[in-house]
Amino acid sequence: MAQFDVYPNPSKAQRPDIPWMVDVQSDLLSGLPTRLVMPLALRKHMPGALPRALCPAVQWKGDAMVALPHLAAAFRVKDLGIASGSLRAHASALVGALDAVISGV
Repeated sequence: MAQFDVYPNPSKAQRPDIPWMVDVQSDLLSGLPTRLVMPLALRKHMPGALPRALCPAVQWKGDAMVALPHLAAAFRVKDLGIASGSLRAHASALVGALDAVISGV
């Protein structure tokens, strides 16, 4: 597991709207049994006006997605399964979005 790896949402009930989760936890904490993940929702299921600094847009598997840092949560490593790829190219926007949740900046 690595920071910014993307996993299918373990919650089958949420998958139609939030099909993916991105791992935002530092690799320095890889020994923990959980990872902090940020939901990636399909853009078409989200309201039109979202603050871009809080909810950055990303493309994933051909879909327009929106990161939802205010819904970040810890998931057990064993429940995340196998990574489908990485959003490391969007690291700055994802970390900035978490910072907006924590510090309001």
